[in-house]
Amino acid sequence: MLENISKLNIVRVGSHISFSSLKRIGDGILASFLGMIDQFDVSHHNAPVINSIDAQLLTMVLHQEYGGHTLGITDADLKTQDDDEFYNTIIGGKNPNNDVAVVSTKNLTPDTMTTDNEYNQFIARTLKVSLHEVGHNFGLTDHASYRMGPDGFLCPMSRGEFNKFGYRGYVRAIIDGRGLTFCDECNHFLNRVCRKLTASAKLIADRLVLSA
Repeated sequence: MLENISKLNIVRVGSHISFSSLKRIGDGILASFLGMIDQFDVSHHNAPVINSIDAQLLTMVLHQEYGGHTLGITDADLKTQDDDEFYNTIIGGKNPNNDVAVVSTKNLTPDTMTTDNEYNQFIARTLKVSLHEVGHNFGLTDHASYRMGPDGFLCPMSRGEFNKFGYRGYVRAIIDGRGLTFCDECNHFLNRVCRKLTASAKLIADRLVLSA
């Protein structure tokens, strides 16, 4: 829907991740979407402690409460309506009816998180999944193939073959293999979107001046 997408609301749902960690993730998103996302706010959504939540319901709640371009990060499992039990839990998702994406850290946390390296791995994984879902908010689609970015790592939109690895294996093989820069195809698309948004914003500003 691309409404006010230059500002991102990062909303914590749960308490597993600290605000300082969310700010690191926000800084990483701004760096990867340079010139498209200019700022972010960090908020906490008061919700009961739960082990799982319907992903679409969560996006609708966040859209109603925060509106605009929003990324929800939760430690709960994100559930879908898929009849296949293997696919009814997701790491991240985006609601096609608004500009809200959600990420679950449930399967992104290392087995132990007692060292700086393990903590940094957790932040990197959460950031990479966030880039993928925010990319969907801009209209980017998944790469089923293992497409590389200019940094020599997988493009953040690389999806790979999920059922080949299982959740933990998928995180290690695909998410850990993603980089923080988009491939040429994604960058070309994002540049087109950016030009479109800039033109739209200028048109709105011109109309406001004329009506003043």
